Amino acid sequence: MTLSVNSQDVDYSLSSKLERRTPPKGVGKISRTLDTREHMICRTIVEHLSEVLTQNHAATSQFYLMSSRDDFDEQVVAQHLQNYHGLCLDVFEMLTSLHKLAEQTYENKQLVFGCILDTKQNASSGSSLFPQEMFARKRYRVLSDGFRTAYHVDSKGALLGFINLEKFDRSGKSLKHFYPEWAENIARASRKSRCGICLNRNGDILVFDEANLRLTYRFGRWQYWNHNHIVDLLKNVMRVQRVPPTLVGKVASIIYRVALDVAFRRTGALFVILRQGNDLRKIVLKGDAINDKNRHKVDNAFDDALPGKSILSLPRTILVELSSLDGAIVLNNRGQLLAYGAVLNPRKKGKTTATEGSRTKAAIGASNYGISVKISSDGDISVFHKSKEFLRI
Repeated sequence: MTLSVNSQDVDYSLSSKLERRTPPKGVGKISRTLDTREHMICRTIVEHLSEVLTQNHAATSQFYLMSSRDDFDEQVVAQHLQNYHGLCLDVFEMLTSLHKLAEQTYENKQLVFGCILDTKQNASSGSSLFPQEMFARKRYRVLSDGFRTAYHVDSKGALLGFINLEKFDRSGKSLKHFYPEWAENIARASRKSRCGICLNRNGDILVFDEANLRLTYRFGRWQYWNHNHIVDLLKNVMRVQRVPPTLVGKVASIIYRVALDVAFRRTGALFVILRQGNDLRKIVLKGDAINDKNRHKVDNAFDDALPGKSILSLPRTILVELSSLDGAIVLNNRGQLLAYGAVLNPRKKGKTTATEGSRTKAAIGASNYGISVKISSDGDISVFHKSKEFLRI
């Protein structure tokens, strides 16, 4: 990456190498090379910095950077989306409009919104422009929800129509796609040169393309989601000799998808994937594990109602609901469900501080026997291994 600044007073360049951080020991070999999409975003960042410093050189450049840092990442995201999808509309203006919507209410409810940007279709001349003309009237700010309905807009921002997402080309379902379960409709509609953008009631902005969640605005910052890299990290740290790598990969993928659901529901959860199944008694209290002799009869009846007692056979929605129970979900590397709603009391506690919550302390201790995936009620996803956090999303 080369940052170049050219003006009457300044002419210099700065080059650097950019790659992913080194994975921790025990995780295995992970590619540190950026993928094409990440590289494009990095180039956009460098080009934007070069432009800023060239136009605002010398003493004014630092002031300009300080004053624009709050929306710098959003300008980069907007420019990337315009370049990647060939959009002509002002994406930055659209994102700004969504932030304003997030601050408004209708009948005492936070506003939600959804739209599909389509680069292959063109609206007829005279169509209302999006978002400036459409958002000028409040009635059109509350018409879509990004869940069942969305605006259909062409690359120039002209309105194509209003669509029912539940009936919008849901063919070609693949396990390779990643998105929160509730957003499946807009994710599926965001294929074949289309880009989906929605605003939820938490004020999060989600961007979809190629049927995947790609970019999010949460907690005041933008984030690019490289799902395959995250699943590879989980898969490698979960691997054991006695379990086929393909099976471990499926388990890692399911856990990650459920973590996405919980993160965007902001309910919080804890998953523990044990390296050895006989370590269960070292972290779970008596009576909390499936098939325990002193387990309550109601719990036994519910255990029998779980199909196969494996996350490979359980519907994703049921896993999300089980994870919302107080306590943790514990399973082995094959995906077999060993406990749910379990109180953890690991023999090896690990190093914790007084400022950490009970869920974090349980995750740190349990990670001595495998890995722990903790989702906070704020939506952060943290992965612990050998008492240390090696991944936070």
